[in-house]
Amino acid sequence: MYNPLYYNPAAAGSEGVSRMQITHRTQYLGYQPTIASDGGAQSTQLLSFNMPLAKIKSGIGVYAFNDKLGAIVNQSVQVAYAYRMALKSGTLALGVQAGMYNRGINYGELFRPGEPGDPAIPTGRVSQARPDFSAGVYYNSTDYWLGVSVTHLNAATYTLVTDRSTDPLDRNINLTAGYRLGIGYDIDVQPSILVQYSTAGQTKATAITANLVGTYDNRIWAGVGYRLGDAIMATAGINLMRNNALRIGYSLDLVAGGTQIKSLTSHEILVGYALPAPDARKKPIIRTPRFRY
Repeated sequence: MYNPLYYNPAAAGSEGVSRMQITHRTQYLGYQPTIASDGGAQSTQLLSFNMPLAKIKSGIGVYAFNDKLGAIVNQSVQVAYAYRMALKSGTLALGVQAGMYNRGINYGELFRPGEPGDPAIPTGRVSQARPDFSAGVYYNSTDYWLGVSVTHLNAATYTLVTDRSTDPLDRNINLTAGYRLGIGYDIDVQPSILVQYSTAGQTKATAITANLVGTYDNRIWAGVGYRLGDAIMATAGINLMRNNALRIGYSLDLVAGGTQIKSLTSHEILVGYALPAPDARKKPIIRTPRFRY
């Protein structure tokens, strides 16, 4: 719910503030592979910034992420632009995104004890960077939001194993939606859903995540969620400083499916800061006793 830019470029500027944010996730903490050199828990970092450009009815954003899963590394830097059109009860945005997506394998982590120099396994680290494009549509109002995006439109291909073996960056379709329901004066309840559809060859898959978050006084939030067939989630956070500029959050996943091959918990920490809005008012004249008037 707090990283809309990552899922949809049309969400750039949708918050109405300029926000910097960093997220760190450790997947399956304490996971122990069969071979120690295979690495442990998956680790992901996401750094993002987005801001509205009200004068030209637009929003811009940029993010960089780093993801490591054993010997496999995925890294990307993306720039997004959204054109935002005011409608009767909300704003409709059309967004595009372009950047570079790097994929790599550290083959040195694939050798098993007693099998050094396996001729079937290359040596060292191999990585390749390819252009990457995405597009999306996003509608948000005071009460709800709805967005659809397609990532990796150009389906870039990589040849990390051999020149004859291609590894495509498959297109993904993301659907996000949510609703803000006021309960009393200080409490808001926000149900939301994320549907991710992967077009990966013959193994097409859909991941569905639902969340329910309650916010008190626009400062403290807590909630629960469920990722279909995978995990139960709990999240909590707080907004601090003037105008709630500083956002700090934490999320815990408890594995509910596939427990035989996964560690029980995953952890995610989020820290964000909203920059003060520039004051467009004309600066007042400061008069002093040194001058007569």
